Amino acid sequence: MATEPVWKTHLAADSVFDPQYHQSARAEVVSFLNDPPGVVLDVGCGGGATGKLIKEKFPGTRVIGIELNPHAADHARRVIDDVICESVDTVDLPQLLPDIRIDTVLLLDVLEHLYDPWRTLVRLRRWLTAGARVLASVPNIRNLSNLDELAAGRWEYAPNGVLDVTHLRFFTRSTLKRMFEETGFSVVHMEPLTQPLSIDRHILARAPGRIVARNITLRFRDFDDLQELYALQYVVDARATQPAATAA
Repeated sequence: MATEPVWKTHLAADSVFDPQYHQSARAEVVSFLNDPPGVVLDVGCGGGATGKLIKEKFPGTRVIGIELNPHAADHARRVIDDVICESVDTVDLPQLLPDIRIDTVLLLDVLEHLYDPWRTLVRLRRWLTAGARVLASVPNIRNLSNLDELAAGRWEYAPNGVLDVTHLRFFTRSTLKRMFEETGFSVVHMEPLTQPLSIDRHILARAPGRIVARNITLRFRDFDDLQELYALQYVVDARATQPAATAA
């Protein structure tokens, strides 16, 4: 039986509910929270699995979700406190919840789906007081697997992952950091999330300073450079500073 092309099955974002995608808790991101996070705003909360995990780790935590997909939002309402089914680019959070002070914001696999994530961050920053924490996970387009496939002439979109068919923007470590700094945030740390086994199968040999893959040979400058080649995502740990001057 022929498989439907991914653009047919996954580009109607409002109507697709993928349990593997929408119901997966991001335990590796929740591990960054060592102290009670206060009121949490989970932008793109999916089915609420990550918010549920935070509430289990820190009982009494209030988690507010913003989720565009109505099916995912319905699931999220069962496990977190408030769910707003609207785009982050149009929702007026201060009007809906005027007395809420947001202490922690989650942007997990969100920014790469937006046409203008820069102005989204500027808008979001205006909801926050200085010092509010933001945890964002964003795919790294400069990982070895992508580069090796591109060298072979392939750029294949998929239902999920770095080349998710719904991704509109692509970032490397440096461009991701710059986006946050330009929009009113101070980046405290960037943690690479790697899956070495998924990449190692492409590697035929490796010597210090060089990686030989199936279709490309790369030289790396230092450990950070090598680490970026293995990173499928980065978790950005940032703090809200002063509102950015960029127009909304």
